[in-house]
Amino acid sequence: MTPTRSYLSTLRRETLRSYFDSSPTIRLLRADSAPLVIDFLQQVFKSGEAITIGQAELRSRLAIYQEELHESDPQLLTGPPERYLTQWSDHGWLQRFLDAASSEPQFQLTRHSEDVIRFLDSVMAQGKELVGTESRLRMVIDTLDDIVRGASADPTQRLEYLRAQKAAIEEEIAAIESGKSVQVYRPSQIRERFQTAMKLLKDLQADFRAVEENFHRIARDVQQRQATGAETRGGILGFALDAEDLMKNRDEGISFYAFVKFLFSPAQQTALMKNIEEIQKLDALSQQHESLAHLRKMIPSLLAEADKVMRTNARLSTTLRRLLDARAAAERVRLANLLRDIRQLALQLGEAPKEGDVQISVDTTIDLQSPFARTFWTPEPTFESTTPEIQTLDPEDAKRLAAAFAKMRRLDFRKLRKIIRELTVDGHTRMLSEVVEHSPFVVDIVEVLGLIQIAHDDQHWIDSEHHEVLTLPASRENPRAITLKVPRVTFRPRASSQEGGSRPK
Repeated sequence: MTPTRSYLSTLRRETLRSYFDSSPTIRLLRADSAPLVIDFLQQVFKSGEAITIGQAELRSRLAIYQEELHESDPQLLTGPPERYLTQWSDHGWLQRFLDAASSEPQFQLTRHSEDVIRFLDSVMAQGKELVGTESRLRMVIDTLDDIVRGASADPTQRLEYLRAQKAAIEEEIAAIESGKSVQVYRPSQIRERFQTAMKLLKDLQADFRAVEENFHRIARDVQQRQATGAETRGGILGFALDAEDLMKNRDEGISFYAFVKFLFSPAQQTALMKNIEEIQKLDALSQQHESLAHLRKMIPSLLAEADKVMRTNARLSTTLRRLLDARAAAERVRLANLLRDIRQLALQLGEAPKEGDVQISVDTTIDLQSPFARTFWTPEPTFESTTPEIQTLDPEDAKRLAAAFAKMRRLDFRKLRKIIRELTVDGHTRMLSEVVEHSPFVVDIVEVLGLIQIAHDDQHWIDSEHHEVLTLPASRENPRAITLKVPRVTFRPRASSQEGGSRPK
């Protein structure tokens, strides 16, 4: 082995040893309670699609998790929830911060916890999910082709690519116009590409913590330099601005702001929402319930993540504005010096404690009152006195109302759901008009409203922008046929069902 290779090997070993000794990611994987901690954090922050959670709610959820855990393993996580939240924050698995919009501390996952959850999801999914070799190879080839095309400033090379792309498109158009069959993906190819896209989406959401942590680090360094009082305001301000510019000009900063510009574009959001709606209609993905639910929340989730990072950057700007306040800066320096003197005196007393008792006197004679403590004058409430009237019930009216109530039909959600399951058991979708047409009994307006309510509750497709016309035949209650204009409702096969239904809204 050459001296250079030996040096590099030694350096890599030392780097790995230092990483394993100091990384919160490795500390979480090595923890005795790692399965419980990771399971709880994943349930709360990943499965629930929550970015930040308040301290009271997180403490309550952890207490409920402990109660469920103690039913089978009473010896695990026996301490109070507050202690575990503090420990997990100290270990770097949770980030605890104060938000101006909330009156209590907020918690969110750190990049270390995100890395652990992402790693375990990838490892535990091996053997259970489809290995997308073809889609990944195509992604690699397309990415390399995009790099070559985008990095070249040669107009001739760019024109050659565009002409080749134009020729391929024209050839496909001609083939379709001539009556040839359209080449489409096989169901396995659709599932493979969809799975690859979902994995990239989860990785993208986890990467936000790393970007946000960089902004936190800049704000923390500025506050530390501010607290010491050893540097001038101009020096601290210059450091903060240089650090922020460096962050924005680094690769991850450039990529993040390009991502924000792309995501906040209305045209891009419209196109993305259209693609998401089309993907949900594919029969090949009808069994991917969890992934489809995650896909439906894609745009709101990414917007919330980007907004969270931007608000962190805004807090850095707020810190800089406070830094420019000369009066506040002088007060902070005075307070920092006072605290430093107190610490020095405490250290001196700790090294050479004085004999006798330490006494403290509190002056309680000062009585401070604020004029704002007095409430504004309000007149006393007045009440109007009325004499209650005696109401008598007419027996004939009671009989008439009871008879009308007895004639009301019961809306049987179980029967309606059974009809939907029978019509979609072959794996095909059914329109609302088809369900009405093939119903074994006469469908009235009440049943139509019940079918629309079931479509809403069981997450079938309701297209409010398009409508269809239903013609209900004459019945005993309605001697003439009725024509209804309703939203286009499509019932999916094997949709989630709520037995018994819920109240119509």
